[in-house]
Amino acid sequence: MAANIIEVLGSWCCWCFCHRWKIQPEHFKINYLPGQRPNAVYLLYEIRWSRGTIWRNWCSNNATQHAEVNFLENCFKALPSVYCSITWFLSTTPCGKCSRRILEFLRVHPNVTLEIYAARLFRHLDFRNRRGLRDLAMSGVIIRIMDVAVYSYCWKTFVVHEHGKDEYWPQSFASYIFLNWTELHHILWVSEHLKKKE
Repeated sequence: MAANIIEVLGSWCCWCFCHRWKIQPEHFKINYLPGQRPNAVYLLYEIRWSRGTIWRNWCSNNATQHAEVNFLENCFKALPSVYCSITWFLSTTPCGKCSRRILEFLRVHPNVTLEIYAARLFRHLDFRNRRGLRDLAMSGVIIRIMDVAVYSYCWKTFVVHEHGKDEYWPQSFASYIFLNWTELHHILWVSEHLKKKE
């Protein structure tokens, strides 16, 4: 009996330790459904270091910083000479101001590559945000809208969920993905067109 209790407690402690950095399912659902417009912006991230290790965690906006700036100033602590690739899974694309801050960061860290997946576009009719996304793309940042496979990966990797509930399929999200993808494609097509003219 005591051995069983110790085994259960040990399994629970291991589960807590492995999942303490993950986000709650309701936070993921509220913030990453492409048809929602929540106030918070979440940023799930992976840092793949040149040594082969991978760091995963998340952050969000706070009272003074958007999620992207929060990551750049508080989560990433590496020398400019370090090689790594960073993948962000954002609940919205960066605003124009954050795009400029990201470009500054990449200039200071020339050995860092950045790939961004976003659940939805942030105020995409605002020319400053459109220009920010184009500037990122022209500087080599890969920007994509999250598709079903990416949603599934994020759910399995970054979300605390009960055993047996490791699949997540948002209802009626395909049309939102398509609409966001189409608009992003149009925004980035302009940057591709400009690159070809240079």
